[in-house]
Amino acid sequence: MTYLAFASIPWLTLLILSPLVGLALVGLAGALRLDDRTVRIGAAAWSTIPLALAIIVWSGFNPNATADGQGVVQFVEKVPWVQAIRVDYFVGVDGISMPLVILTAAMAPVAMLASFGVAERLKLYIALMFLLEAAMLGYFLALNFFFFFIFWEFSLAPAYFLIQGWGRRHGADADPEQRRRDAALKFFVYTMAGSIGMLLLFQFFYVATAAAGIPTFDLITLARLGQGLTVERAALDPVNLTLREIIFNYVEQLGIADVLGRYPLLYTSIAFWAIFIAFAIKLGIWPFHTWLPDAYSEAPPAASILLAAVMSKMGAYGMLRLMLPFVPDAAQYFGPAIGALALIGVVAGAFGALSQVGGDLKRLIAYTSVNHMGYVGLAIAAAATAGAADAATRATAINGALFQMVAHGLSTGALFLMAGMLAERTGSDEMGSLAGLRTTMPVFAGAMGVATFGNLGLPGLAGFVGEFFIFRGVWASLPLFALLATIGLVVTALALLRMYGQIFHGTTNERSAMPDMRLVGREFLAVAPLLIALLILGVYPAPIMDLSNQAATALVEVFTRVVGGA
Repeated sequence: MTYLAFASIPWLTLLILSPLVGLALVGLAGALRLDDRTVRIGAAAWSTIPLALAIIVWSGFNPNATADGQGVVQFVEKVPWVQAIRVDYFVGVDGISMPLVILTAAMAPVAMLASFGVAERLKLYIALMFLLEAAMLGYFLALNFFFFFIFWEFSLAPAYFLIQGWGRRHGADADPEQRRRDAALKFFVYTMAGSIGMLLLFQFFYVATAAAGIPTFDLITLARLGQGLTVERAALDPVNLTLREIIFNYVEQLGIADVLGRYPLLYTSIAFWAIFIAFAIKLGIWPFHTWLPDAYSEAPPAASILLAAVMSKMGAYGMLRLMLPFVPDAAQYFGPAIGALALIGVVAGAFGALSQVGGDLKRLIAYTSVNHMGYVGLAIAAAATAGAADAATRATAINGALFQMVAHGLSTGALFLMAGMLAERTGSDEMGSLAGLRTTMPVFAGAMGVATFGNLGLPGLAGFVGEFFIFRGVWASLPLFALLATIGLVVTALALLRMYGQIFHGTTNERSAMPDMRLVGREFLAVAPLLIALLILGVYPAPIMDLSNQAATALVEVFTRVVGGA
């Protein structure tokens, strides 16, 4: 199989296991009764190991490699696991997953540095952070549904306990911890409920492919079948059926078609919505977004960073990895509907952020995430929607979505990080009584300014590049949606600028006398890499764009080759 490039060294397994080794070291530190300061420093140091491994993989990755109609999946490790049901330990990385692997590994050390203010049950907190990182890395690298789903679900547990156990306290409430418990439960239930349809769907995929003689949970095989690309049976004879035909043949065999009708699109549409809803909840697309502002705002700062910067991207990645290649006919048919939901999210997120000006800083940032993930959803919809757009334009939309995910991770991670710093100084996330901090905290004000302008998409910073490519790709397929989405650009910019003006300008008061961020210190060490990356990628986006371009082009070829304009 020329589209799989196997690894001689198990770099991806080492990458997934490295945070778990960090977790074990935290457990050892607890057994040895090491002090919290040692654990904090050790955890921050160890979190650079996955980053180093991700950089090694990045340096050996060939972004231009394509074969048999797809981007080559590289650093592949494939070991039989449960042969009775064709479950393999199958991991690999391509141009769709590589940017998100780098983002995950890069944000973990930032989150660890943001955890230095945690005083209660520190060792358990750090252990959960390492567990969350391992689950997210495994999710982006797993290529068999069994492991893909395990990592997807397993990421929920540490996130739930981080929000519930270390989230914000609201002293004015009758129960100061009730809001964080509610937010954690809402996050868990939403995501778990959305996953049920996807789990049942893949059980159906397995029995349907088994009926066709190729039982599989392999995501690459299913994607190739969905796109009309050849795969091989165990006997090495090629399979010329598409996944759509396999599904329809099986529902005919079961007699379902006699009841519901002989409409192949109907059955791929059911599959489409089962996949879409699961991932739309995680991405925070309207109307599945209502858990997001609560979870992001009530989580402790480090968890907010990982939730917003990385975990929300799991939804978009799932759409690119599963939804578009598996059921391209339904994706094309429902593209405008998905675009409409994403557009509503763009506008709703923008006005939600505007409503928080002068109020809850973390909640304002959370609503900007709803806005930005709406752009990502809009790009995915545009890549699939029927119309005159050629493969290059559709690939532009996917490239823009992937770049926007990285840029949003950097800018929103920086904003949540600095919101946490302000909360440590003031004891609250309410910004109504803050003013004039530019006078007393000039370094902090400058850093917050770069993150703010990066988030609102100022030219010269990474956020602008992602939005530019998204609008370029969306315009060809959904021009009206692209036009209306500019409302979100303007309103989000207004919300962020008013937020910045509220906190840093105006007349100083008694709360303004707070210590600035030191140029040599933990806070600056955590913030500076994110801001530098925003600046570099804003003027030179090639490191990320080059990673994804060939894989994105191969992915969208199905909409011009197989489905065409029908």
